[in-house]
Amino acid sequence: MDKEYARERIHQLKRELLRLNRAYFTENKSLVPEEVRDSLKRELIMLETQFPDLITPDSPSQRVGAPLDAKLPKRKHLHPKESLQDAFSRGDLDDWIDQMKRALGKSDVRFEFETELKIDGLNMSLVYQRSETNQPKAKSQKPIASYVFLRAVTRGNGIEGEDVTHTVKTIDSIPLMIEIPLPYEDRSLPDFLEIGGEVYIGKARLAKINKDLPPEDQFANPRNAAAGSVRQLDPAIAATRNLQMFCYALDSESADALGIVTQKELMDFLHQLGLPLHPGYQVLGSMDAVEALYKNIGKERQSLPYDIDGIVIKINDRRLQKDLGSTAKAPRYARALKFEAEQGAAQILSIELQVGRTGAITPVAHLSPVQLAGTTVTRATLHNEDEIRRQGICIGDTVIVRKAGDIIPEVMEVLENLRPQGSVPFHYPEHCPSCGTTLERPDGEVVHRCPNPNCSGVRRERIEHFASRYAMNIEGLGKETVDALIDGGLITDAGDIFFLTEPELLGLPLYKEKKTENLLKSIEKARKIELERFLFALGIRHVGRETAELLARRLVWNPMSGVSELSPSHIGRIIQEISLETLLSVDGVGDVMAQSLKEWIADEDNQQLLKKLEDGGVRCAMPETSSLAQVFAGKTFVLTGTLPALGREDAKTMIKDRGGKVSSSVSKKTDFVLVGADPGSKAEEAAKLGVMMIEEGEFRGMCG
Repeated sequence: MDKEYARERIHQLKRELLRLNRAYFTENKSLVPEEVRDSLKRELIMLETQFPDLITPDSPSQRVGAPLDAKLPKRKHLHPKESLQDAFSRGDLDDWIDQMKRALGKSDVRFEFETELKIDGLNMSLVYQRSETNQPKAKSQKPIASYVFLRAVTRGNGIEGEDVTHTVKTIDSIPLMIEIPLPYEDRSLPDFLEIGGEVYIGKARLAKINKDLPPEDQFANPRNAAAGSVRQLDPAIAATRNLQMFCYALDSESADALGIVTQKELMDFLHQLGLPLHPGYQVLGSMDAVEALYKNIGKERQSLPYDIDGIVIKINDRRLQKDLGSTAKAPRYARALKFEAEQGAAQILSIELQVGRTGAITPVAHLSPVQLAGTTVTRATLHNEDEIRRQGICIGDTVIVRKAGDIIPEVMEVLENLRPQGSVPFHYPEHCPSCGTTLERPDGEVVHRCPNPNCSGVRRERIEHFASRYAMNIEGLGKETVDALIDGGLITDAGDIFFLTEPELLGLPLYKEKKTENLLKSIEKARKIELERFLFALGIRHVGRETAELLARRLVWNPMSGVSELSPSHIGRIIQEISLETLLSVDGVGDVMAQSLKEWIADEDNQQLLKKLEDGGVRCAMPETSSLAQVFAGKTFVLTGTLPALGREDAKTMIKDRGGKVSSSVSKKTDFVLVGADPGSKAEEAAKLGVMMIEEGEFRGMCG
């Protein structure tokens, strides 16, 4: 998908979802059917998983699950919650396999896949606390470790969720105590077990529930019925709903302590504890077998007693899971394979061009409403001028629309026999819809861009991005406020934010004393910001959150300098002085990003912006550094093969925490190649170049 369209789509989705969620969770109003809101949220999560640098501060996806209900107590998760990345085709799965092989550095690795049905329910964590070890009833019996059910917590924002213990306790299949036989005397079992799963309501039970409810209060689907029931304040109401749960996860710390080495063993262990599991989980040896299972389940989907929206595929070997690790929000070792998209017909009512913060222009079709996968679709991407010409699209055309994976709407085909008389092909405008500047289409790109750095549309988007949650995190500086500030002539760029005064804000519509005070406090707080957040906030093309962190920790900040903070202008000078060769030496920084960074800092307007931010009191704090001895400072490592004890991700963390760098390729500048089992070509390259190769045990000794 075109990234600039994704940005615009995300912007629309998050604004609508915030409005719908506020009405539903705070004002107890349902402005749209539940399936519409749920589908919009799923689409948003998918897009932001694909493009994490497009996340905005008020995005509902940053809560991972639903917003927290103010009426329910909050509980922090013992371990942060992740969401699964979706796949929609065999091609997506093949790409996933290739990505994992590249990440592991082993082109010949063979995977086993553990598969489960993807229950469409409410994500839930069950926490069990260890009690004193029970004594065996007879000498012949082995001792056991007892764990007592402590609480149930919704996924919430991924860090904390709602404590719904009172309603989850009504699920009869969830044991209030679990007992683990102890052939583990030499292992240290944790004090808490955190078990994940989905709470759901069966289809038949939903029909009975709705039969007893007035039409305006009926649930649209089993998933929403489960969510509404779990959040009931009165457990007696939840008890009448016949809630069910399937478990499928155990926190990694506990699984390691128990010596569980495969996903299948993990599921078997949960089953042995008496926890409810879907019995259909299994291990398959090839992607062909996975695809066959997916097709068979798709045929049986409607006959199942509960809703599913696909299957979950996980690498069975937990050591490989650790080596593969996770992105900011999703495990690399798993995918949710969604069922095929629904298709429908809609009429194109109009086409508009949207302006992105990089100047990219995205054409969007406004459609007559069409129901797809339980949602009302009224907009779809047309991608770019080439795609519009290829399909010969006219305003008024009836088109086939589909939502890839039940999520992303797109125009697939024009039904020319239904074209109104007199229709003419849509001609791509030559000028920016925001500022009127002649659009440009750079060589080799399909996207048109507005080259005007002062374009009002681009400027607004850049300021919104600057203030967003993962950037400067200036609360209260959303779209409406940014629009009001620009329209009122109070700001022209992000630097002006730090010169706003109380009288100026009080002159804005709807701005009273308290709102003004809160915004000024948030601006004051943003004057001292983490370096990686600041770099991300600048909105440099191709520099997302992860890249910003890389730049902050590996290139811009010198932990040996003794300086506690940097000014924006100083940061600019450092970036100017970094050579392209140095940039490209950092794992994760490519030619396009490096060139984009150099071009950005060479622009005089951007240099003036940094100076304005500095004059406004903005200072960047040192990134968090490890208290460990920096024994690897200035050293570059390359990893190859499987590390049985550590895992690749743990090894990378150990290197970075001690001041070292991790590169993906071996060169003369490589200091060490950490060699695991079944090493790849990197070991051969290291031998040719005379680079020192070390094994896992030696590496652990070097770490101290």
